[in-house]
Amino acid sequence: MLVELTSDEFNEYSKHHKSSIFFESSYWGELKASTGWISYYVGYKENSIKCATLLLAKKIPVINKYIFYSPRGFLIDYQNKELVKKFTEEIFKFVKNKKGIFFKINPMLIYQERDINGDIVEGGINNKDVVDYLKEIGYQHVGLTNDYGKDIEPRWISVLDLKDKTYDDIYNGYNKLKKRHMKSISKLNFKLVEIDKSRMDEYKKMMSKTSVRRGFIDRPLSYYNKMYDVFKPNDIIKVMFVEINFQEKLEQDIARLNELNSKIESEKNKNKVNENLINELVRQTESINKTIKEDKDYIEEYGSKDIPISSGLFMCFGPEVVYLFGANYEEFMNLNGATYLMDQMIKYAIDNKFERYNFYGITGHFESSHPMYGLFDFKRGFGANVEELIGEFTYVTNKFYYYIYKIMKKCYSLMKKVKR
Repeated sequence: MLVELTSDEFNEYSKHHKSSIFFESSYWGELKASTGWISYYVGYKENSIKCATLLLAKKIPVINKYIFYSPRGFLIDYQNKELVKKFTEEIFKFVKNKKGIFFKINPMLIYQERDINGDIVEGGINNKDVVDYLKEIGYQHVGLTNDYGKDIEPRWISVLDLKDKTYDDIYNGYNKLKKRHMKSISKLNFKLVEIDKSRMDEYKKMMSKTSVRRGFIDRPLSYYNKMYDVFKPNDIIKVMFVEINFQEKLEQDIARLNELNSKIESEKNKNKVNENLINELVRQTESINKTIKEDKDYIEEYGSKDIPISSGLFMCFGPEVVYLFGANYEEFMNLNGATYLMDQMIKYAIDNKFERYNFYGITGHFESSHPMYGLFDFKRGFGANVEELIGEFTYVTNKFYYYIYKIMKKCYSLMKKVKR
């Protein structure tokens, strides 16, 4: 039968489930409460918990009814059709009793297995039958969307399998470009810093700049602060900065320039002069002179302190580390701080026995001409496979009010367009 679980009981079940993700935790429910959602932790019990979910509910203005959402779907074996049907029926009754007009799910379940390039793996995992069965028992499928932002959470994600792997195993899977970037990064004085709440305004500033550049709506500082307050006590959230000190970098670059000039003079004094080598060394000095000028410009603007150039917000729960939000200052992107951040956090995940490094959202478009190709290609560079999930489903519990809700939603969308 369906029972309400305590938050501790639910978290304990969730973090050990094969579909575990931080969305399915009481901490996420607590965060969403700050934006007007009500949380319920429910499970189906037969001696022990067989399946469970967080249900979020929000009141619809005017009609005094509620919408319900199970973030990232039920913690259930979707191949167990009998259990899926029973649980759906119990959720239906629960939601209806709470004045709910529908509930949504978007399961962490692969639709069809894909490789690093997004190509379908022949003979791989396939859960098309789950989609068919969910529709058969009354769910409405939103569809097999390909674009970012079409679903509540991305249907396409990028995931690096870490299970039983060493860091060397993973590094060997980086593509040539990432390895070349890592080689150049090794010459820089990057520092990886985990910030606390007192520096969240700096993180927000970088996110704001990134949101303008990439065209997405950022969240307010209060939301990030609340995330930190909710998740940090259990060390689930990590907000990381990649920092650099341009005064230290300038000193390193000058030392490198002096080294190159010494090599050139030494080569010129040899009986048999290697002109090709001298030309290459001269080319390197020209490049480093340009870098030294940039260093001096940065010092003039930012001083000699450590400054953040790249950042990421990570969630560490159950078997995986999730790279949820990332931000970079455009003027420093050529330094590849984001690559360094990913590499170091992958290393952290391996050292702390996590089984997956989840780069999270991408699109289902893999052609180089697509506007979001760069996001996919960046994550693919670390050896991450594409995961195509089964998508979003709606189960209607009150047809009349669901019809009214859709009309209200359409009118609201039209009003927003008029205001623009």
